[in-house]
Amino acid sequence: MHIPIQSETPKCQKSKIFEHARKSASDLPTFKCNACGSCCSHIRGIVPKEDLKFVKEHAFGKLPVIQLVPVEQMTFPLWDWEAKRFEEWQHDADVDARIKPLRAILDLNSNKAIILNYFMDGLTDACPFLKDSKCSIYHTKRAYVCRLFPFNRGPFMNSGGMNLKEGMFGECGAMEHILPQVPDDFDEIVRFLSEAFPDESFLNAVQNDIVVEWANKTIIGLMRKKIINPAMGKDYGFLLERIKGAEKIDFTDFLVESGNLTETEKKELINRFDSNADAEEKIRKYV
Repeated sequence: MHIPIQSETPKCQKSKIFEHARKSASDLPTFKCNACGSCCSHIRGIVPKEDLKFVKEHAFGKLPVIQLVPVEQMTFPLWDWEAKRFEEWQHDADVDARIKPLRAILDLNSNKAIILNYFMDGLTDACPFLKDSKCSIYHTKRAYVCRLFPFNRGPFMNSGGMNLKEGMFGECGAMEHILPQVPDDFDEIVRFLSEAFPDESFLNAVQNDIVVEWANKTIIGLMRKKIINPAMGKDYGFLLERIKGAEKIDFTDFLVESGNLTETEKKELINRFDSNADAEEKIRKYV
């Protein structure tokens, strides 16, 4: 994961950009969800194009984390603790969310399939919790992928040289008046987004990116310590069969089982993620 490298901007020019981008409080565009339900009506196979190429080239057996279903079948990813909540809430909402593993590590040390993400394999393209174009669990601590929309990601998850705004947003009619005013300078983007999205979707997008980075670093750390030995570079069909027959364990549960976290530390970690504490700290440096 790369933080974009910013070229040094002359102070006078930078202040003018900031003045133009922020304007006055009354002129600042503010995002407000239209509650149209469109974003929840078509969740299958929706992957940002810059992610799609990477997934197709690397996620089917070439990396430690293995994609378990075709891209066209997948819906939005749930972290393991989010999937547990959705499994409980489906009973309250009287729906069958059909929650299934999405990505896993086949650990040759323990012969276990460590499940990193889940997805909802509904009977239609719509989210199973969508009823009459409204979210039936909106009052709960929904998954990051729900709470971060209209974002796909935050500006911190970026490769050097990539347009900062490319792929950052999903398609949303409520964004029409905001997109033209998003500045180009990195620092100004962060300031602008932190003010233009009082619904905390920007905060959630940044926090989810931080969780992704945490998961990647944790997996690499487990490999370096030889705690896990992921199966890689083998026939994809072979890997799927092995995972299908293996004992399954959630990623955060494995961290406890392997002694990397205590049960209390796991709960504290998830609570910290839920509170967006890391994102608030990161954004505070720019506002």
